[in-house]
This record gives sequence, C-alpha cells and structure tokens, in this order.
Amino acid sequence: MKRTQLAVAVLLATGSVSAVAETYTVKPIPLQDVGQNTFARSIDNTGKMLSMVQLEFNPPVDLDQLVDDTSFFTTYSGTLEDEDDALQGVFTDADYTLVVNFLLSNQGSSIGQKLASFRTYSTDTTDIDLVPGLDEVTDQFDDYTQSVEAGGRDSVSGNFIVGDSPGVVVLDEYENEDGDTINYTYSELPQQAFVQTTSGTKIIPAVDDTLGGFSSARAVNQNLQVAGFSTVSFLDTVEEAIETCEDDETRGDIPEGRCYYSIYGGDFNVPRISSYFVTNSTNYLPAFVLSSEVNATIWQLDVNGDVISTDTFPLLFTPEEDDTSHYFSYAYDINEQGIAVGEALTGDAVTITRPNSSGLNESERVATVYRDGETQELLPREENLISQAMAINDNNWVTGAVLRESSDIARSRLFAYNLDTTEQLYPDGFFATAGVQANAINNNNIIVGKSDFDATSDTVRETHAFMFNIETEEFLDLNDLTPCDSEYTLLEAIDINDNDEIIANARVRSTSKYVTGADVISSEGETIEVDAIIAVKLSPTGGAIDDCSIDDDGEEVNDNFERSGASTSLFGLFTLSLLAIFRRKLKK
Repeated sequence: MKRTQLAVAVLLATGSVSAVAETYTVKPIPLQDVGQNTFARSIDNTGKMLSMVQLEFNPPVDLDQLVDDTSFFTTYSGTLEDEDDALQGVFTDADYTLVVNFLLSNQGSSIGQKLASFRTYSTDTTDIDLVPGLDEVTDQFDDYTQSVEAGGRDSVSGNFIVGDSPGVVVLDEYENEDGDTINYTYSELPQQAFVQTTSGTKIIPAVDDTLGGFSSARAVNQNLQVAGFSTVSFLDTVEEAIETCEDDETRGDIPEGRCYYSIYGGDFNVPRISSYFVTNSTNYLPAFVLSSEVNATIWQLDVNGDVISTDTFPLLFTPEEDDTSHYFSYAYDINEQGIAVGEALTGDAVTITRPNSSGLNESERVATVYRDGETQELLPREENLISQAMAINDNNWVTGAVLRESSDIARSRLFAYNLDTTEQLYPDGFFATAGVQANAINNNNIIVGKSDFDATSDTVRETHAFMFNIETEEFLDLNDLTPCDSEYTLLEAIDINDNDEIIANARVRSTSKYVTGADVISSEGETIEVDAIIAVKLSPTGGAIDDCSIDDDGEEVNDNFERSGASTSLFGLFTLSLLAIFRRKLKK
C-alpha cells in the first residue's frame, strides 16, 4: 500500500490532530457567475470535476407561454413592480425573480414552460462546460432549453462523462374536441442513462426500453465499463396503459405523447440509509418504476460511447410468481477489475427507530457486490439493520454505511471491507454516536464523506467533511487540514482521486442575489449576507502543518477558536432561490 503524505504528517504529529491545519488549500469551483449554490459531484484523476448548479442565474423565459399558458399575471397582478413592462418581457430584478420562482413551481402543470432546478457543469479550476444531458438547442432561445435536470455523476480521463437525464421538454400543440388549442408541455422520455464524449451525448439504453425504459449511469472506469441500473421487465399493467394511450377511443381528449407521459412521468429518489425509505411508495419512486424490476447493470462502451455489451445482475431472492411488488438491485461504483458495488432489497421489512421518531417498518436494503454474473450480499445481515455500499477501489476495499442502533436510536456508521482478505473496519465518526456517510475511496485507501459534528439530539445535525485513512485508521476533520483563516466550512467531501485531490461542499457567507445577478438591497440600502453552499476543490500542499492554536505572535489562541467560515447553520440552504447573473434570455 502507498502511504500518502497526509498520513505521514499525521503519524509524525504529536497530540490531537484537531489543532493541525494547512495540509490542503481550498479553491472554489469557478461557477460563481452561474449560480449562488453549487454542489460537488465527482473528481477524476485528471482533475476534471463535475458540479451541479442550483437554480441558475437568468434562465430563459418564454413570454408567450408565460402570458397564454399560465396564471402568472392573474396571480401576481398588483404585486409586480412594473406590470406593464413585465407584459412586454422587460422585468425588474424583483419581478424577474418572481417569474422564475413561479416557473420552477410549475413542474406539475400540464401546460406552461418548465425549468430545471439543477444542471451539471464539467470544470477544472478555470474553465467550465455545460453537461446538457438530453437537453437540446432550440431556435427559440438560440441555446439549450434548460428544461432538463441532467445529473452528471462520474468521468474518466476528463472526457467520458456519465450520468442520467430525462428527455427534453416538448411543446405539443393539441386541438381538442371543442376546437381549442392547448399547448401541452412534458418530457419526451423517462430518466435515461447517458454518456457524453467529445463527439456528443448518447443514451445508454435500459435492458427493457418500454417507453424508453428507466436507467441511471453512476460510475465509469478506465476500461469504459459503466455501472448503474436499468429496468429489465415491467408488469402487464404498463403494456395495458400503453394500449389505452394508442387507442383514440380510450385515450381521452389529450395528445398521445402526453398520455405516455402520464405513464412514465415522476421523480426518482432513493435516499441514503440515513433516511427513511419504503419501496412501493410514490414518495420515492414514480409509478413507472414501481411497475418494473430494476437490476444492477454494467454497460461496456467503445471509444465512441456506443454500447458493446450489457450485463445485468439479478435480485438477491426470487419473488413469488404472483408478487407484483417492486424490487431492485443497484450498482453505484465499479473498479478497474470490473467489480461493482451497491445495494439491493431483500424482500423483507425491518423496524427502525430513527432520531425523534417511533419505530417504523422500512424496506430492508443490504450492501451488495456484483461480479461474475452474480449478486452477492457483502456484510452479515444479523449485525446491521440495513447497509449500503457506495464505492470500491482497485485494492478491492469497499466502503459505505451500515445502520446500527445505539441507545435504541439508529444512525448510520462507516464501514470498510476488503473483498480479498475479508478484513472489516467500523470506525467511529467525530464522536461515538455520530452518523457517518461515506461517499468515495481512492486507490491510496482514503475514504471521504461526512459525519455529524455536534452531538445534539436534533433529527438533522451539523456535519463536517471527513477523511479516513484505512492504513493509519485516523478519522480526520478536513476543516482541521485547511488554512486557519479559511472562510469555508467543509460540510461534506464528495469524491477523492488518486492524487488525493478532493471535491467537497462548503458553506460560505455570500451576498444575496436576485435571479438577475443584482445584489439584493435592504430597506437600509445595504447588501444582505446569506449562507451559500458551493463546491470547492481541496489540493494537498506538500507544506508544513500549521497549528491553529498558536497565533502569529506565538500566543495561545482561545480553546473555542472557530474558523471564520464556521458561523451559521446549513439548514434551508438547499431551497434558496435568489440567485445571480449569467445573461438574460427572453424570447417572444
């Protein structure tokens, strides 16, 4: 095993590591002109990073749809700063922000423009490039429609990018039986796995592609093997619904495409094991997915991004023939040997008592390994309530989280497991009952993620980014390894490459912005400071370790020393909607 410079520094340090700093520099990803809140996704060995921007500045607005197909001007008549100008597509900062927030809340409507809350960008520390997913450039906006929430998830060699994306939102002009024209808007495809290469974006198809099927690409290795999951079969009810849509007599007075959307539309979300989950619930899975079986899938691509072969991995059990419940196996990561890891349902339920809640029945999920055509359970089931494998390196170390009870309350706990030696580690987080979530592991056997930082009784606790070195078994707060005067509080480390470079989410104080990019000014004529979440890159310095407990004059700093960025709460930041300028795009 290769011992990293950081590990050596820790071994040489005396006393607690909580006082050390300056082994990493922190640099924000250059997306400040795109959106106020940005979220880390991945970093590959070339240093290429993927980040998602929440609610981009100045998204395109279709004024005709806003006037004709929504209730905006009726709802906000008398509220707008300048309604006459707004009707002509000329908006004040506040009015434009109101428009965009209205459109973002319009996702469930059958008509009206749709805007995506998140989009992905590929970046280094200087340049940025959009990862559009299945979005398309249109003449109307002379740019992408920004209707597609494309999630880039992993990259290799700075070129091949994989992720998932719904189809572009189309405007379907339909004349109904009364002779009225209705402008239906809907995504033309359910969520699709995709690969983006230098030559463009291609769909990575699901095994069963009924109505396009459902698939997600989560990781890609140097051999261009893509790990994820996809539909392998559907219940007969899906085919019956399709037949209904294809029949003019049974479809109803709506276009055929909109009828198909009523079958496959919906949001997909399977939470980490730190959150409640039960399958067969539309709170987490769209009805389309609930009517299917989803299996872990590995696609082999060629250098052009085309699929050469597809391998799927079965469930951990065989359901009864008359069982119509939804079951899945998911793959989240893959190493260079082609071994993938993830999670799968067992078909059973388990009672879990989470913080500030009584015991509830949840779907039992267990960490899994996918190799040699088989789905293998990773950890002893009797030792954990549920488990989830999130990452694997080329040394066959697997990491993820298990849910175990402490004082009758279940919280997630870090695990590391070696497939070759069966060695297992279950280190504590920053304190004995801290909830811990692992996100990634590199080939230096360093795991990164987030851990509860304050031992409170709150359901949601403040978290800090951590680094765990399997060799030294040191569990370190990454905030203690950055400059003492850092303005950033590192909340979660998302990924780490083999150069020990890390991409993380940090909290920082920022000036509140309108969606036009202009500063929000208070009634006192001053800017308003708010907390923002931004993606940052951490780079090893190779320099000496500073001691934050000693000031420049050699005097001891108060024990309650807190870094300058660690001031206020994270809660509520993920729903911020006042954002900054990129460029205004209005078409009529």
